[in-house]
Amino acid sequence: MALSDLATVADIKAWLGVTSSGDDALLGRLATDVSGLIYAYLGRPSLLPRIVTERYDGNGKRRLYLRQYPVLSIGALLINDTAIAAAPLPAAGTAFPQSGYLLEPWDGAPPGRIQALDLFGSSVLGCGGCFWLGRQNVVVTYTAGYAVSAEAATVPANPGPYTVTVQAPYGPWSGDRGVTYANGTALVAVSGAPSVGQYAVAAGVYTFAAADAGAALLISYGFVPAAINNACIEWVAERYRYRDRIGQSAQTVQGQQTATYSLGGRRSPGMPDFIAASLDPFRATAII
Repeated sequence: MALSDLATVADIKAWLGVTSSGDDALLGRLATDVSGLIYAYLGRPSLLPRIVTERYDGNGKRRLYLRQYPVLSIGALLINDTAIAAAPLPAAGTAFPQSGYLLEPWDGAPPGRIQALDLFGSSVLGCGGCFWLGRQNVVVTYTAGYAVSAEAATVPANPGPYTVTVQAPYGPWSGDRGVTYANGTALVAVSGAPSVGQYAVAAGVYTFAAADAGAALLISYGFVPAAINNACIEWVAERYRYRDRIGQSAQTVQGQQTATYSLGGRRSPGMPDFIAASLDPFRATAII
């Protein structure tokens, strides 16, 4: 399966009630195809956490809306090739932060929305703290995608097993984004058996060394929003069953009972309406 797939073969088989592995390759291809169709319908290149670098036209204002969301962090901001630093959060009772940029935070829950990048302080580029007017003169590098950050966990005490399964409150785990001790010291991801200060992870289950028993942790990971995950599973299941009735819109059994099949929805050809209804809240919002 592709890294960008929005559902696993195991989850699709569970939905279908399929126990054999004979069609695993087929289901994997369908999952990749349907995931691509979902991305296209949403108008979003990715939903999983990734680093993007984008150019914008400076608008002469103090606020710029970023194209991808949810935005997790800003890596760098350049205006007219000048690096702009992050502004520290304002102290209590202070109306505005000091000079620099500040990202509008995401509340952590899907579906999210486009987020603003604001500039503060008149010293920024000498233009009163604005995104200087220009063509493609603003470059922003940032991390965007659905993720849980710093979920608290504890390595089980002796005698183990020393595994932690993430809570994944908004949808299934989709990729590791790092583990730290509660004090912020990072653990190292490994592919084999971990030793102290290391961890291994597969499908949202994190394994630690016996020497780390009882340690308090902070775990970060990407996830696929549940509504999108379910939509992908159900659409793949529909395409999988369709091969047994290709081109049929209805079937009469022994002249008594008629079954009617949906061959596509009103909003998007080939997409059932119930799938579109699940996906609509996640469609990209135009930046004006």
